[in-house]
Amino acid sequence: MDNDRTEKTEQTAKKKPFIIRHWLICLIVLLIAGLFAFRVNARLHKKTVSEETLPVNVRVEKARLSDISVTSPLSSRITASEEVAIVPLAQGQVTEVCVSVGDRVSAGDLLFVIDSGAMQSTYSQAAAQYSAMASSYSRMKTLYSEGAVSAQDLEAVEAQYKAAAAAVSSAGEALSNYRVTAPIDGYITSLSVSVGSLAGGGMAGSIANGDTLEIKTSVSEALASAVHAGDTVEVYVSSLDRYFKGTITSFSPIPSIGTLTYPLTVTLEPDDALLAGMFAEVRLVSASEKDALCVSSNCVMLKKGRNTVVVLDENNIPTLAEVTTGLDNGSIVQILSGLSEGDTVVCSGQQYVTEGVAVTVAED
Repeated sequence: MDNDRTEKTEQTAKKKPFIIRHWLICLIVLLIAGLFAFRVNARLHKKTVSEETLPVNVRVEKARLSDISVTSPLSSRITASEEVAIVPLAQGQVTEVCVSVGDRVSAGDLLFVIDSGAMQSTYSQAAAQYSAMASSYSRMKTLYSEGAVSAQDLEAVEAQYKAAAAAVSSAGEALSNYRVTAPIDGYITSLSVSVGSLAGGGMAGSIANGDTLEIKTSVSEALASAVHAGDTVEVYVSSLDRYFKGTITSFSPIPSIGTLTYPLTVTLEPDDALLAGMFAEVRLVSASEKDALCVSSNCVMLKKGRNTVVVLDENNIPTLAEVTTGLDNGSIVQILSGLSEGDTVVCSGQQYVTEGVAVTVAED
């Protein structure tokens, strides 16, 4: 018995340190968990209090009457109003070139010369024959006036004389084709001949008159009713980051063959900064209203599928107002109903506003 009691006492003594360590570990874990929960709760409480106590900052503007227009961009390139191809009517080897690409020329200026040896010989023969026939015809008229020859003889010589005159004229015109001249005033935009090369039978270059620049484009049927010849339009050139004035100088109410678009031409007002070949956008006014009630486009937000604005009273208390919008050009929007002129409308920060809770209006 005494031995059994002694063994139990020893076992109990051994278990006590283990139990104490177990409870200490549990207590430490509970303390750590409690501290973590306290900190999380404190942060959440602090955030909630901050959100409740700090007012929302917004920017505002007044609903006002303004002219508004909606434009549709029509993209194309600027071209010279007049551009022609240089096509020699004669064929042969080029013996002289008088111009280069980029040169300014006037109508009639010599561009290049083609070897005209064979044609020169033909012309000389025709000229000699004409000279001989002219002398014969002159003598025949004298003889006829004296009664020495009949009218039939005079008519025969006269026919030969006219044929010789036509021949020399034709040869002279053909000879002139060997000297290729500029058909219009303008700049040489291309030239594919050089001394020694063969010319004739195809295009040898081109000339463009850049004094007047224009844009050729087209519109769909949805915009056709908004286009009228004589209307003034704005033209934006992205490479220059500038707007220029233009006039619609032609418009076809009938679509081009094979297309469903209506061609139009815009002539630009002269400006040294503009060059043919530049990419441009014609800003065509498709709709406009005068003295319309407007606010900035960013004032209107979509809430529950409806266009809504935030309106402030004299105490900066916000109210959500449903509005009906009209024209919108991305900068300002027309308000057809839901607002009055002079209403204070939130244009920035309205997404964070709570209806009925005062806001702070930020100064510009």
